[in-house]
Amino acid sequence: MTALEAPDVAAPARLQAQGLSLGYGQHIICRDLSVRIPDGRFTAIVGPNGCGKSTLLRSLCRLMPPLAGRVCLDGKDIHRLPTRQLARQLGLLPQSSQAPPGITVVDLVARGRYPHQGLFRQWSDEDATAVSQAMAATGVTELSEQEVDQLSGGQRQRVWVAMVLAQQTPLLLLDEPTTFLDIAHQIDLLELFRALNRVADHTLVAVLHDLNQACRYADHLIVMANGGIVAEGDPATLMTVELVSEVFALDCVIIEDPVSHTPLMIPRGRSAQTQSTGGPLVSLEHPTLRGRQHAEK
Repeated sequence: MTALEAPDVAAPARLQAQGLSLGYGQHIICRDLSVRIPDGRFTAIVGPNGCGKSTLLRSLCRLMPPLAGRVCLDGKDIHRLPTRQLARQLGLLPQSSQAPPGITVVDLVARGRYPHQGLFRQWSDEDATAVSQAMAATGVTELSEQEVDQLSGGQRQRVWVAMVLAQQTPLLLLDEPTTFLDIAHQIDLLELFRALNRVADHTLVAVLHDLNQACRYADHLIVMANGGIVAEGDPATLMTVELVSEVFALDCVIIEDPVSHTPLMIPRGRSAQTQSTGGPLVSLEHPTLRGRQHAEK
């Protein structure tokens, strides 16, 4: 990370990691990684496949214990916090989730209220309202009595999001939240997350694959490559042709999005690069094309 891209260490950050090394057995994915999640911001973690995005997110919510270093919430090691106490502060939407067989939508969403209940506090009107609002916000109210395992992938994803929203935590961690969703529901969900951040003052961290969606909806980017953080900051100043080339090995142009006025990355594509050199767009010697040409004859 250059000095220009260095995070503001003076900014408040309830959630932060210090000197993390993360991996599975002998396979190290991230080494000596430190990061601060700015309070009250919508942070998107972006980077190529296999760079450690989801690994970092899993460590921030204590699903993955570090091999070295620590993750702190309010200055305390999250691995030493009681589970229910942590769950009242931090909600997680994992990359893949398995619902219990036969559970209905409303019952699964209601499980988001578990951290707020205890020996002397059972189900309340406040819990019912939280569940109802979460289901309405994600558009799954009409599915309330259906079994989760009978829903489409996109519907299930929205139900899991509703469960996390019903948890009503000030920090939300989202691992590829738009997976399985069509473009309309992707936009609806990202608009909802931005409203949670700007109106309800939730701190959000999301792993996103779409750079343009990350730039449009997040106000803080963490760019990863090869298990480390290579850049961090405001999308408007961070997203450059040079950064995209360095991290994704992709030639592009960046313009202003005419709707959101955020950076809009336009890939040139491999064919455009070949065309500019005067070569063929696709080799006619490719086995598939040779076979097709022969069949046509």
